[in-house]
Amino acid sequence: MNPSVLFIHGIAEIGGAERELLAVLEHLPESGYCPIVVTVEEGPLIQQLHALGIDTRHAPMPPWRKFFAYSQRGAAVRRLREVILAAKPAVLHVNDIWWMPQVLRAAEGTGIPVVGHVRQEIQPWKVHRYGLHQADLVFAVSRGIHDALAAGGVLKERIRTLHSGLDLRRVPDLDDGVETRHRLGIPGDAPLLGTVANLFPRKGYEVILGALPAILRSFPNLHYVIVGGGEPAYERTLQGVVSRLGLENRVHFMGFQNIVYPYLAALNLYVHPALMEGFGIAVLEAMAMRKPVVATTAGGLPEIVRHHETGLLVPPGDHEALASAVSSLLANPALAQTMGESGRLRVTECFSLQIFMRGLVAEYRMLVGKSTPLKAQALA
Repeated sequence: MNPSVLFIHGIAEIGGAERELLAVLEHLPESGYCPIVVTVEEGPLIQQLHALGIDTRHAPMPPWRKFFAYSQRGAAVRRLREVILAAKPAVLHVNDIWWMPQVLRAAEGTGIPVVGHVRQEIQPWKVHRYGLHQADLVFAVSRGIHDALAAGGVLKERIRTLHSGLDLRRVPDLDDGVETRHRLGIPGDAPLLGTVANLFPRKGYEVILGALPAILRSFPNLHYVIVGGGEPAYERTLQGVVSRLGLENRVHFMGFQNIVYPYLAALNLYVHPALMEGFGIAVLEAMAMRKPVVATTAGGLPEIVRHHETGLLVPPGDHEALASAVSSLLANPALAQTMGESGRLRVTECFSLQIFMRGLVAEYRMLVGKSTPLKAQALA
C-alpha cells in the first residue's frame, strides 16, 4: 500500500495556491503517494476535490490568531487529531502558514513529519508566531521567503526553496480569446488588460484602477477585466473606486472562475499590481499563454518576470509607474509579442509542474520512514 500524504488546507475559495494544490493532488499518485485532504466542509475547493475523486476529510480550522477564535481552538485541535490518527499519513503537508499552529498541536507525539508551505511574504518575527521553526521541513515559494524564514529562526537545513510549477498540458494553444471578448462585449481591436487574483487588499487592485485614467488618455477604448472572488467588503470598495473614476463601462468584475485561461487568452497584456505576493501563480499562467506581463517588484515576482525580457517590473503601489509601463507596451505590440514568447519559454524551462513535482517528491522521500517527533514545547 502506498504511503499517504495528508494535506491541510482551510480555505474554501480557489486562488493560485488552491489551483496548485489541485494539480499536485492529481499527479501525486504517479509518484507512489496517496493524497488525502483535510479542509472545511463547503466551497468551490470541495467541489473540485470531489470531481477529482480525492479522499477528503473535514475539520474546523478557525483563524488561530483571532481573539474570537480562542474558544474554538481546543475542539479544532481534537478533531484534526482524530483525522490524523485515522488517516495514518506518512507526511503532514500544511498548505499555508495559517494552519501550522493547529497542526503542530494535533500531531504532537505522533512522530509524523510536518511540512509547512509558505506561499506569501512573511516577516521574520512571524516565524515563531506560527510555529514554523518547529516544522520538520518548510517549503518557501521564493528565495525572499527562504531568507525571511532563516532570519526568523528556521534552521537552514530545514528550508527548501520550491518555486511553484504549472501544468503546461492544460494550457490551451489555440484559444484566441475572440469568444471571451464577444461574451464580454469588448471589441476585438480594443486593448484589454486583466488580472487574475482573489479580491484581497494585498493584491493592489486600487493601484491599477488608479492608473487606468492615465492609460485611457492614450488608449481611449481600453478595457480591464478582473478575474477572482474574495472579500465582499473589498469588492464593494473597488466598485466604489470604479464608480468614482467613471470606469463602469471599462472595468469588468468576473468573480471566481474555475478555468482562467479563456480570459487570459483574450488579453493584450497581463497586469499584476500586487502590494504583497509570495510568488504569483497567475503570472505563470499568463506567461504560459504568451502574454507580456507588467508586475510589481513585490515578493517573489522578480523571480518570475525578467525585466525587459518577459515583461516590465514597477514598484508596488506606484500607479504612475504602472500606467507608464502598461502604456509603453500597449504602444509597442511587436515588443509585447516578443516578451510574451520569452515568457512562455521561461515557464517551460524553469516553472513547469514536472520540475515542481520532482522537488516535492524528493523531499517526501527524505522524510518518509524517519522518526521526527515535534518539539515538545508549546507555541507562544
